Amino acid sequence: MLARGWLVHELSGGSSAAVGLVTFASFLPFILVGPVAGVMADRIDRRRLLIWATLFGIASAVALTLLTVTGVVQVWYVVVLAFLSGSAQAATVPARQSLVANVVPKEQLMNAVAMAGISQHGSRVIGPLFGGALLTTLGAGSVFALSVVLLAIGLVEVLRMRYRMEAQPELSAVTQARPVKFSMVGAVESVWTGLMEAGRYVRRDRRLMTIISLVGAHCSLTMAFDSMMPRLAEDVGGGNALYSAALIGLGVGAISGTLVVSQLHAERTKGIALTVFAIGSGLAMVVLGTAIVPAMVVIGAVLAGSMQGGYMTVSASLIQEIVADRLRGRVMSLYLMIAAGLMAFVNLGFGRAADSIDSRYLFVGPGLLWVAIFLVSMVSLVEVRSLVRHGRFVSAGTVTPP
Repeated sequence: MLARGWLVHELSGGSSAAVGLVTFASFLPFILVGPVAGVMADRIDRRRLLIWATLFGIASAVALTLLTVTGVVQVWYVVVLAFLSGSAQAATVPARQSLVANVVPKEQLMNAVAMAGISQHGSRVIGPLFGGALLTTLGAGSVFALSVVLLAIGLVEVLRMRYRMEAQPELSAVTQARPVKFSMVGAVESVWTGLMEAGRYVRRDRRLMTIISLVGAHCSLTMAFDSMMPRLAEDVGGGNALYSAALIGLGVGAISGTLVVSQLHAERTKGIALTVFAIGSGLAMVVLGTAIVPAMVVIGAVLAGSMQGGYMTVSASLIQEIVADRLRGRVMSLYLMIAAGLMAFVNLGFGRAADSIDSRYLFVGPGLLWVAIFLVSMVSLVEVRSLVRHGRFVSAGTVTPP
């Protein structure tokens, strides 16, 4: 992501719209591919799905590396490969997140989700740290080559896993006895039915509906600024060095916020943390939008990463705690489809808007709007009040008949 954003920024002559288009292409698969992967994660072995999706991600990374080092890369090549890479990522996430809940006891789920988040956010530190050095010395092609190596290491570790998904009780004995390839075909054919079932399940449970709705607003208003970061770095006078430093700051902050979540045990403390993370996410956008020196950009990035990472970790763990396992993959893919899908379209819009208006308004305005939305939800929604006051849902959720 680091090298791809800067490469397109240079190839397009500094166009934020082009960077936004590539970001959009990488997030779009969470709408198109994510639902398919969610259904498959509930129908076939999740580890097997993770292996094949990772192989596809390696192939797309190899292609991008070769195009870049040979000097024939163009913006539209990067856009297409961003979509393919995003497709691989969209396929892995539901399986990976579902596996976390499958392999740890429920009482350790919050810590497990936090640890998974730390590994993800850690890549946002290590990637820009080493990738930034490679980007400024050897160019974007070397960064893409390094990503191929890291993906291959991940694949090896997945292959070493000793886990097999249990047969799902709602599937017939005939379906369970089919070879995997037939189960995969059946899963793809039943995507719409599976998503509708997950949608009805979420709609009938006000707890899930509330969390996912707020996550959608949070991602749209405080996390969809990737397309504007190269422009912000140049406006402040830092160039690609500041761009890399800001991405590292986001990762360091995300790790810090997630570590805080991993240490939360008292339910009341979780409620306080959720409130701080939510409001802090919006205020961090104000800091970024009003930055006039490079140091302030980095500070804002650290603050944004910590608040956003903490909020998203708490939200994901709340969903994992209350969702039924037979629907876990589909609900998580729906959750990701809403979050990443909104980020894709908002990034695209912000990227185009940043070419004609001052990008600072696109940080400050949405950030303040998110704070207002969360404060209103605290007053008007009993589920949010329950989380803020008690760190848990007081009731089991309002479930209506299907």
